[in-house]
Amino acid sequence: MPRPASVTRERILAAAFTRFARYGFRRTSMADIAAEAGMSRAALYLQFPNKEAIFRGLSEHLHDEALANASAVLGGDGPLADRLRAATEAKTQRFVEIAYGSPHGSELLDENNRLCGDLAARMGERFQALVTAVLRRAARAGEIDLDGVTLSAPEAAELFVHGVAGLKGPGVTPERYRQRLAAHVRVFVAGLGVTPASRRPGRRQGTGTPSSTRRTTSSASTSSASAS
Repeated sequence: MPRPASVTRERILAAAFTRFARYGFRRTSMADIAAEAGMSRAALYLQFPNKEAIFRGLSEHLHDEALANASAVLGGDGPLADRLRAATEAKTQRFVEIAYGSPHGSELLDENNRLCGDLAARMGERFQALVTAVLRRAARAGEIDLDGVTLSAPEAAELFVHGVAGLKGPGVTPERYRQRLAAHVRVFVAGLGVTPASRRPGRRQGTGTPSSTRRTTSSASTSSASAS
């Protein structure tokens, strides 16, 4: 059973989320949050010293929740593309809805960068580590061919995560972001797909030999055999 203090904190964060989304950060006061949470300002100040601390606590809570959901999806079953798309949506969609779907999204995004930049960076690193692990497992299982594109699992994960970041921006809507993400995942996974050459018997996994080099070698061998 949750302790009273944790329940109170959750109630405060939920109230702050409602007020920030409705009125923005600057127009929301500690008194507003206390009223929304159904508590006195004195009780609120026992939990948080100011609204900046509440904003940071809310950001950390949302990031932790999103990362836990993404981790559960990536650890499940199903095609790699489906898991990557669903996990990335779990990690990012709510923040996109806040930043680009709220009338105060621009202000909230600025405040998040000012107050919580380190949290976002740390959560981004943790998500990238999760993607690295799932790509490494997929390569070992033969779902993708990292050798064919001469990338390690960490390099491929970094490329994927940076690509996702580029899907956001001014004018994007949550629905448009979702469409862009689905297309990005399809192209990314297709680019890592196992080719016929990579399934040939006797090919050593993990050599890192570029596909163009394998084709050149194969052509040279065929020409030599024809000449003889």
